[in-house]
Amino acid sequence: MAREESKTHLDMALGPVSLIVRNLDEMLEFYVKDLGLKIGVNSGDRVELLASKKSPEPLLVLRSNTKASVAPMDAAGLYHYALLLPDRKSLAAAYLSLGKAGVVFDGHADHLVSEALYLTDPEGNGIEIYADRPRDQWRFDEDGQVQMATQPLDIDSLLQEVTGTPQENLIAIPEGTRVGHIHLKVTSLERSVAFYHQFLGLDLISYLGSAAFLSVGGYHHHVGVNTWESLGGHARGTDWSGLEFFTMKMTESRASELSAKLADSPYLYSIESDRLFLSDPDGIELVIRAA
Repeated sequence: MAREESKTHLDMALGPVSLIVRNLDEMLEFYVKDLGLKIGVNSGDRVELLASKKSPEPLLVLRSNTKASVAPMDAAGLYHYALLLPDRKSLAAAYLSLGKAGVVFDGHADHLVSEALYLTDPEGNGIEIYADRPRDQWRFDEDGQVQMATQPLDIDSLLQEVTGTPQENLIAIPEGTRVGHIHLKVTSLERSVAFYHQFLGLDLISYLGSAAFLSVGGYHHHVGVNTWESLGGHARGTDWSGLEFFTMKMTESRASELSAKLADSPYLYSIESDRLFLSDPDGIELVIRAA
């Protein structure tokens, strides 16, 4: 399917990702000690985690629910959330810092538009830590689609970025890190693409049959959806651990337009001042915030 040009030209970025966790202490041990995130607001059963104490908002929110169930393998929900680092040198530092902390990588890859490390937290939530290549290095096919692939990451080349840097100065998640994209498991690709493209106005960048990538402003993707494990599976359950919601930050005018557009739809279930609370066709919740 060829890429379609945006008719809305909305500005958008992703905000915090919220996870429901069964063992908050174990998860904090991983995110604070191993990844180096900083604790912000802590209400006991809800903890905000930031890249640094200077960060204007959290990257991640952990909400404790010791009675939460583990989702079935074929359920809709989180495939991974992705933390975008400021540059390639930061990715090299993350590779060394996480390795020193004993974190086991699920893999690493060169996606042509970006280079990425993959890992999983103690409760099975997928994480991508990545750095984008400069946009003038991205390649496009004859239909205007961004060319992405999964190729081996050149670790030797990556580590040259930090040659001579003392180990103690290397950190995994530096200031300036933000949520770059979210990748979801869905039960129907066509239905999910219709929601994120037609209802929310994201551009369809790539449609691969079992996966699709959507974005705003020509980015390679802000939202990925796939049916690799979840085709025809379970909708997201409210009593499961894992992804609680993710956040989209939009311009005030665009958020207002969406509020009017979705007023009578089954997807919008609450409005609070500058926030819209939605549930996608698989029951995956998202918050749209004017920013």
